[in-house]
Amino acid sequence: MAELATSVVVYWSEPLLQLLFPVLIAGIEQIGYRIEVIAEVTVASQNVPKGMVAELPIPVNPLIYSYGLPLALALILAFTRTLRNIIISILVFLLIQIWGICFESLKVLFLQTPAELLGNIKLPGWQLDIIALGYQLGALILPAVTPVIIWVWFYKDFIAGFVPAMGKR
Repeated sequence: MAELATSVVVYWSEPLLQLLFPVLIAGIEQIGYRIEVIAEVTVASQNVPKGMVAELPIPVNPLIYSYGLPLALALILAFTRTLRNIIISILVFLLIQIWGICFESLKVLFLQTPAELLGNIKLPGWQLDIIALGYQLGALILPAVTPVIIWVWFYKDFIAGFVPAMGKR
């Protein structure tokens, strides 16, 4: 299922990245369950053969942004086997994967790539901070916290049943 999920994520991530940076992002190529975001970079003309374009492939593993999905599915299956809840959980984690791909690509481009390769694309400091924050949020916080949030949202009545009993103790 990894290749299928990755193709869905690529389908939505590519136009989003090209909308944000149409001059910089050439596209996304899928290789199995891994992807490469292709960025067109600026290189001195003597270093590029005639008729060629300098491209920088940015390898991304989108599966690292959905490590919380098995926990979310396990929590849902432990209580009920509601197909609606399972589908909603999968869609939420697809959105987290899109978030992660976009911010990891931007992090590599603007925080790790030498500025001379980006041509005259310069971002202010606050935008670089937003990219770093978005990457950290997508890589560390969202995949870990989302299963619990989803479970609490779906089963708030079950959890509310314990609150009066806890108050009496």
